[in-house]
Amino acid sequence: MEKMYAILIAASLLALYIYLRKLNQNTPVPPGCEDLGPECESCGFTDCSIKKKKERESHD
Repeated sequence: MEKMYAILIAASLLALYIYLRKLNQNTPVPPGCEDLGPECESCGFTDCSIKKKKERESHD
């Protein structure tokens, strides 16, 4: 019976995740937030795909 409860809880969480993900995808982007980019100057990660892309664009 304990396994059944675990399966029900896991299935419920998965269904909730899928439902909320679909709602989030249908939410329009607020005005003024269309082209926001990350602020990489203060970021401490050196192995970041966004930072590498910005570095390549600045060298081109």
